[in-house]
Amino acid sequence: MARIARVCSSINLYHIIIRGINKQDIFIDDQDKNKFMKELAKAKEKFNFKLYAYVIMPNHVHLVIKDENAEISKIMHRIQLTYSEYLNLKYDRVGHVFQGRFISKNIEDMEYLKWVIRYVHLNPDKAGIGSYNQYKWSSYNEYDKSHSNIVDKLDILKLFNEDINTAVVLFEEFHREKSKYTQDKEYLEFEIQSKLEDETLIKIINEDTKIQNIYDIQKLNTKYRDEILKQLLSIQGTTIAQISRITGISVKIIERIKNRLVPKCLKTSNGICPQ
Repeated sequence: MARIARVCSSINLYHIIIRGINKQDIFIDDQDKNKFMKELAKAKEKFNFKLYAYVIMPNHVHLVIKDENAEISKIMHRIQLTYSEYLNLKYDRVGHVFQGRFISKNIEDMEYLKWVIRYVHLNPDKAGIGSYNQYKWSSYNEYDKSHSNIVDKLDILKLFNEDINTAVVLFEEFHREKSKYTQDKEYLEFEIQSKLEDETLIKIINEDTKIQNIYDIQKLNTKYRDEILKQLLSIQGTTIAQISRITGISVKIIERIKNRLVPKCLKTSNGICPQ
């Protein structure tokens, strides 16, 4: 079946989302995130688009882009291809890294553009992995710098005020406000809901199992793999979805293992074990 052509934004503005295949983590450490930022910068130089916001989360990325040359597909293809090649080589893995084509949502007015940028910046808070104004891998703090190498912040700041210093203050205040769009399920679908940070859990795996390449868990024999999954399930703050994201093991397999760990008495109507 032929792909449906994307409908272009009338003002060339797009909210782009790319995520790991099966929602698996695709940014394991800072080196991975740095690599993605380098490829983003190279694509920006080649295709001459404007970048208004970004955030790199463990298993997905948000970008806000102005593409006046109608090359959004070429832009994302280059970024996804080069990063996939890097990740597969580094972690000795094969196959797709990203979940299909990138997702894009058109932005058709400036007020909505402001909200989307705020939404992107607030992702770390919503995911419970850090405060938006301290998170290293987003464009939020670029707006308070005198110069940014990658973010075209002046276009956005002028939406708040012509005086840049005043605009920065208003920009920061805007991020502290409650959003009227918080019930937008289309966006919320991509958020990560976990109490324990993915990077913390990966470090635990590295230290306790001596497995340094997280993707190697998929290559283990079933018995050893299941023992590791049992250990992860016993760690306070982890969830089935989070373990699946990190290891690439399907949710169904992890659910089956978890069910084996639940005492039979917990499955009775009153949940009380017989003495």
